[in-house]
Amino acid sequence: MRLAGRRVLITGAASGIGRATALAAAAEGARVAAVDVDENGLAALGLPAWATADVGDERAITDAVATLAAELGGTLDVVHANAGILPPPSRIEDLDLDTWDRVLRTNLTGVLLTFRAALPFVPDGGALLVTGSSLAIRPNTHQLPYVAAKAGLHAMVRSLALELAPRRIRANVLAPGLTETPMVRAIEGHVERGLPTVPLGEMVEADEVATLAVHLMSDDARHVTGAVYPMDGGRTAG
Repeated sequence: MRLAGRRVLITGAASGIGRATALAAAAEGARVAAVDVDENGLAALGLPAWATADVGDERAITDAVATLAAELGGTLDVVHANAGILPPPSRIEDLDLDTWDRVLRTNLTGVLLTFRAALPFVPDGGALLVTGSSLAIRPNTHQLPYVAAKAGLHAMVRSLALELAPRRIRANVLAPGLTETPMVRAIEGHVERGLPTVPLGEMVEADEVATLAVHLMSDDARHVTGAVYPMDGGRTAG
């Protein structure tokens, strides 16, 4: 019960890595609040505290965070900004600007808005966690919006780790590779294109990422901050 008594907020919690992490954190004793745009997926989690909100909508995510923090007693010990979207591949010549704006609003600005809304409720000694990507370390082709947003997240978290160090609030990045999630499976051909670049030749399971997330939320990682943790079957090793 490494998270006993902790209050944890997770965005993008209705499926994939967010869902696995919400369940893993709850199993470790945390009181978990979940945020997503998928109301049915949130309800299916079986958690008492949840709210639907688009993380790219400042008012919606600010209101959701405040409401959930109040439900958990006014404190958020851990905030995991996990919500993100993965667009279909596109060459730069064919990239639609609306797609670019939508991906950056959700995957990058959405994290800023989530943390800005949550920090008033995070006590000294709390923790921030972001789901980045191995693509921010070793980019592929035809995924410019996603790569740019995730690379921005990695830099944002390192900067926040320094800014928040006086309060002993830790900030870290999970950087999973090709992971078995509905979002990844929804893009036709994405797995087939990506798997040959993975030395271990297998997809990462969402539960594995959740295990690392729980570790970084816990006191076992109390001196870990500003770090990026690849979990990608060796994709970024060389």
